[in-house]
Amino acid sequence: MEISPWRTPQGRLARHNQLVLLARGEGDLADFARDVLAGHAKPEDLLYRSYLSEETLKAAHAGIDEWHALPEADRQAALDGAEAGVREEIAALAALDLAEPEIAPEDDD
Repeated sequence: MEISPWRTPQGRLARHNQLVLLARGEGDLADFARDVLAGHAKPEDLLYRSYLSEETLKAAHAGIDEWHALPEADRQAALDGAEAGVREEIAALAALDLAEPEIAPEDDD
């Protein structure tokens, strides 16, 4: 059995970068990402604890309903391309340089 691409060194870096990007935002997902980055939570805690607002859960359920409403051929096409898509997403996230840019001092002219 092949290891999940998220469990490789590149996948772990991609997950970290994904959390950093989420943490820069606002809302319940940003709060959760900050908790994970601070070591107060693990990514899998999202499955077991109530971190998400009703609004976020409604949006997720709407996405699930949209998926089920797709014709079978469209769902199968999405599944057929899923592995390549995940690997591309991991590569793109892992390649990000998320170091905080240095802010140049302002000139006092």
